[in-house]
Amino acid sequence: MNKDILEMERGRIGSWGELNPSRLEIIRKYAGKRILDAGCSSGAYVFHLMKIGFDAYGFDILYSEEWEGHFKGRFVIGDIHHLPYKDNEFDTVISFEVLEHARDVDKVLEEFKRVTRTNVIISVPDAELYPAFREAGLTFHHWIDRTHLNFFTEKKIKEKMEEHGFVIKYFSRINPVYPERLFFENIGFSEKLARLLTKILRKIPFRRKYLMTLALVAEKKEK
Repeated sequence: MNKDILEMERGRIGSWGELNPSRLEIIRKYAGKRILDAGCSSGAYVFHLMKIGFDAYGFDILYSEEWEGHFKGRFVIGDIHHLPYKDNEFDTVISFEVLEHARDVDKVLEEFKRVTRTNVIISVPDAELYPAFREAGLTFHHWIDRTHLNFFTEKKIKEKMEEHGFVIKYFSRINPVYPERLFFENIGFSEKLARLLTKILRKIPFRRKYLMTLALVAEKKEK
């Protein structure tokens, strides 16, 4: 993984490292008390989870200034293919938008399995495009992220987890996209009006939702 390109992409994508409500809901429902955020970026999940009663730690290939402060000692810099933790040290490993960057997904998953006692919570970009997107010449932005080395569909990520001795306990698609915004701007509406109309359309109950991220909870098989 090229650190310079990774740093560039992190700066380009403004939401990198921010809290995501859908992921937080999954964590609260399925995670154990002691959590490792593998690929923690800014550490936002570590800070938030500590505040609501979890014992959380962060690990990332890049240092972040946001780590400085009261919880500084909970963060470690290193290679995710070789985690510096003991076997079964954590109840849960969470890892959001990380596997697509790994040069060796199998090695990373073996490390996750080694350091977690119970389960992992993972999200990756969905690499299966909707037919309507292909016909319109559109794609999700993660297809143009130069740090992505791996591309997962629902079938592929489930099979990969099962190969490494995990049992899928929960699966969903999260993170909606809003093609209506592009349509409104394309027909000449101002950015402000396009944003407002898109927000109104989100409330229509029968509206087709397009979701760009796969999320899952996988437990270690009992020996």
